[in-house]
Amino acid sequence: MQENIELATEVVLEFLKEIPLSSCTVKYYRSCYRTINRYCQINCINRFSDNDAADFSKHQIIRHKNGEISLVYALILRKAAAMLADYMCGKELVWERRNYSQKCLYTYYEGALIEFESYLTKVLAPGSVRLIKQVVRQFLCFLEDSRIFDFKAIKPEDVKRFVIKVSPRYKSSMVNLTWPVKKFMTFLGSAGYTTIDVEKLIGSPVPKRTRVLPCFTDEESHALLSAVDTSTPLGKRDYAIMKIAIGVGLRGEDIFRLRLPDIDWRKNEISIVQSKTSGHIVLPLMPDVGNAVADYILNARPQSDSSYVFLRHRKPHNWLGDGPTGALIIERYRRNAGISHAPGNGKTFHAFRRTVGTRLIKAEVTLASTAQILGHKRIDSTKRYIAMNDDMLRVCCMDISDYATSKEGLA
Repeated sequence: MQENIELATEVVLEFLKEIPLSSCTVKYYRSCYRTINRYCQINCINRFSDNDAADFSKHQIIRHKNGEISLVYALILRKAAAMLADYMCGKELVWERRNYSQKCLYTYYEGALIEFESYLTKVLAPGSVRLIKQVVRQFLCFLEDSRIFDFKAIKPEDVKRFVIKVSPRYKSSMVNLTWPVKKFMTFLGSAGYTTIDVEKLIGSPVPKRTRVLPCFTDEESHALLSAVDTSTPLGKRDYAIMKIAIGVGLRGEDIFRLRLPDIDWRKNEISIVQSKTSGHIVLPLMPDVGNAVADYILNARPQSDSSYVFLRHRKPHNWLGDGPTGALIIERYRRNAGISHAPGNGKTFHAFRRTVGTRLIKAEVTLASTAQILGHKRIDSTKRYIAMNDDMLRVCCMDISDYATSKEGLA
């Protein structure tokens, strides 16, 4: 039976060659699979399952903590083990980022979650679907831990216990907890699984206070762009990404999903469907932004059949994906730009978009036009940029010199 594992290993390695990964990377993974094969022999594992992959990964993390191997090697071994387990369990081999901490659900619940996701994609934007799925998966795990394996067995007290248990994680955004739960319970009700009146069970939370996060100053924006070494392919890519962010105001996820046909070079326009709102938007491509993007495409973009504009510079040369790409780019240049970052100070990749919104308001562009440029569905989303325009707010201040003070210390 051990030969089956070795044969499966060769299939996975062939898959890695066809992605294609570089020959050096494939060779590195071959050494990883030798380690996995030895582990299987020692532990008498005849068929490598998901549970075996999880146990193997835990063992490698322990080896790292003991100083036997590096963290990078332990994480690559984990990825190699996951792909081998996928193949031996009959799953399709896919090269992607994985959430290794995500718990596998009971088959009944996993199927319901897939059905629920299919329903959501018809009515909500991808970002909202991801948020709801994350909360609902927590709810389903909670039900499993409570030994509830049938939706018809759910009681109102179970829903309440879940909300109370996880609510400390949502202190500043309870709606991000209650909204997904309501959506899922309503879905179960429409399917005939439950008769629980979720609207009476979970009241609408008090509207959260909208916090206005700062944007980058002109000096900070210039410092970030100046910190990029545009003589390198990676620098050209990052520079073009930041120029789009600060020049056009697109969200990070829309920049990373930008495709070559989305840019009309004759009209100097970018035309996309926004990931968050699913709304179509057409924006002007300013000369300095267009030049940066063109420089990257012509002189630094890896050779690839992919239609995405911005690609990984390591093989496989595919799109940058849904990971924290913007955060990594900012972190790469923030220190050299002399910009500090602390939780809540707003100096993130999304600050580029806030900077564009603030500049438009300061230039006395109307709220309606600013909302259209930023692709906001609701004007209220645009109004928050007014709060970042101190000069215009001072004009609105009332003169209180004619009002007498009656409290000592205020006179």
